[in-house]
Amino acid sequence: MHKHNLIFGDALRVLPTMGGMVDAVITDPPYNTAHKNTKVLKGRKALSADFGAWDYFGEQEYKAFTAAWISNVKRLLKPNGNLLTFSKLEHISDIKSIYEKLGFKHHGTIIWHKTNPAPKIRKTGFLSSCEAILWATNGYDDAQISYTFNFSKQNEMHNFIETPICMGLERTAHPTQKPKRLISRLLEIFTKQGDCVLDCFAGSGTVAAAADALCRNTVNVENDAAYFSLMRARLQDTVGKVSVKRSGYARAISRKLLSPQLIS
Repeated sequence: MHKHNLIFGDALRVLPTMGGMVDAVITDPPYNTAHKNTKVLKGRKALSADFGAWDYFGEQEYKAFTAAWISNVKRLLKPNGNLLTFSKLEHISDIKSIYEKLGFKHHGTIIWHKTNPAPKIRKTGFLSSCEAILWATNGYDDAQISYTFNFSKQNEMHNFIETPICMGLERTAHPTQKPKRLISRLLEIFTKQGDCVLDCFAGSGTVAAAADALCRNTVNVENDAAYFSLMRARLQDTVGKVSVKRSGYARAISRKLLSPQLIS
């Protein structure tokens, strides 16, 4: 039975209270890309990038926020454990610089190509069809390559993953939901069966949903009440054992969440 712990709370307050270690971090943090412009389409649903207050930052504020959550997950990530973080293309160099200063080893950038991006209504620029996934490890041992990287066939290991955005029955109310097919591919490459994966910006719970199907365990932190409820309902209907914690700030509780007895 795979175990998925759902913690309601702000990642920057929850993560420092946690004990134990995880095998990998796969997460989709705020991008600092939201804006309040809404495009009204004739005969179609209006398009809006006003995702919510959680995605608005000043430039320096965003860098400080990024450094804070990455430094917190570094303490929880096993030596040579994989960190996969989604990013808008314009932030690649900033995020890479931040985690390298914290002791992470950058290994590569994967491009996710969305085959069905939102249309460009005014036709004054390119469609936003690509996002980045930065890959780093918590340190690096030159003498022994000990991080998980499950190489399959040469033609399957391009640093480019192409999928549609979420549609149909998979789609939830979360505005930046990543497709399960994409997250499953990352789990297949960067984790093993039985691993525990941390998603500190869990949203609608796609990492947990994909991990359960692949025999992985997860710890999921989300601070938006509506999305947390969405994630809980989604996972309780579809996956194995789900543990819900609404007070993630007590060290004793958080140690239990990551204890070997719970996640093995």
